[in-house]
Amino acid sequence: MNKSLTVLIFSLYCMVCHIAVAYEKNESPTLTKVNEYNLRADIITFVQLSSSAPNKAYVLLSTFDLDATAYNYAEQYLVLLAKAKIKQYQQQHQEVISLIKKTIALRKYIVEKQLNTPLFSNAHLVLATSYAAIKDFDQAYQAKKDFVDEYNDYSDDNRENTVKELTKKYEIAHKIEANELLDNQNKLKELRLEEVHKQQQDQQQQFILITLTIILFVLLFLRQLKIRKKLLFLTKTDSLTGILNRAALFNQGQKLVKISSQKELQLSLSLFDIDHFKSINDEFGHHVGDLVLEKISHLVSETMRARDVFSRLGGEEFVIILPNTDIDKAKAIAVRVMEKIADHDFGECGVNRPITLSIGVANLNETKAVFDDLLHAADLAMYQAKAQGRNQMVSYANIAEHQERRQR
Repeated sequence: MNKSLTVLIFSLYCMVCHIAVAYEKNESPTLTKVNEYNLRADIITFVQLSSSAPNKAYVLLSTFDLDATAYNYAEQYLVLLAKAKIKQYQQQHQEVISLIKKTIALRKYIVEKQLNTPLFSNAHLVLATSYAAIKDFDQAYQAKKDFVDEYNDYSDDNRENTVKELTKKYEIAHKIEANELLDNQNKLKELRLEEVHKQQQDQQQQFILITLTIILFVLLFLRQLKIRKKLLFLTKTDSLTGILNRAALFNQGQKLVKISSQKELQLSLSLFDIDHFKSINDEFGHHVGDLVLEKISHLVSETMRARDVFSRLGGEEFVIILPNTDIDKAKAIAVRVMEKIADHDFGECGVNRPITLSIGVANLNETKAVFDDLLHAADLAMYQAKAQGRNQMVSYANIAEHQERRQR
């Protein structure tokens, strides 16, 4: 199975379970509603017990058989479903799958509206749970999808009925209001003086028109401000990770370098790259790669101080600008970031092995007072860290010192 699909299944699992809980809590059928289809009350009780009290249902299990002359197709369906739930409670998942398959085979004999009710439709949910338990995630995903489709059908039916009832009530209320309005208008016409009332009406209409115009302009102005603010935010933000993008990085970097140079303040910069990131995309899929990028961005952001600037340079490369920070503190922060990522379990993203970083660190005192030069120095240090075996931090000062020794 494609591993990116596995991750998608896990991400959908929580969402569908949430729907299932709401489905059973808020839309569980009453005995009266279910018996619209003339089902035996003891079978309905048996099915409900299989969900709420499997042990009690197990005691009743021997009293139900599947003699075709004793039950109709819908009742056979429910008995099989209840038995499957009991077997699932007992962790007998292969038997659950076999029972549910028999249950599904009976669907062609049962009307679709009845199948879409909560009592019948959760067969696919039971099937998905057992498939997931035996790690057959393709089948689990398909069963979850079938359950969600049936849930949507049931919700659509309920929504349609609700709309019809509300429409009927609205039409009656509207007629009453219309009659009352006509009576009031007739009484008003008898009492008012035509000329005076006409003048009052004109003034009132003009006032309403002016007020509505002002409100409209205010709303349009506020909406324009909101859109402009959002656009400004998007131009500065990386769409995947939510941190600053490359353009914002260079803008902030140039400002901070200029301020630090003028005020003779310390300024350091860390540039890190995710080790073997291409192999993560190749092995687990680009969707998993995106999840890893988002997670690393979140973990590193937790380590940053309020004054630091964290951004995505591009691909799997990230930059941290550290104002008022000397090289020793910058190295300590880099090591802390590197260790935090190396120790984190990325299983939640679908990666079953550790992920490491290679980090290069540089200080403004080691380069010209130009942001591009500072970034280049950190880049050289980062590639030196990769050359030395990855999962480590290298300072540009060490590279410069080594080159100076070689020249001597």
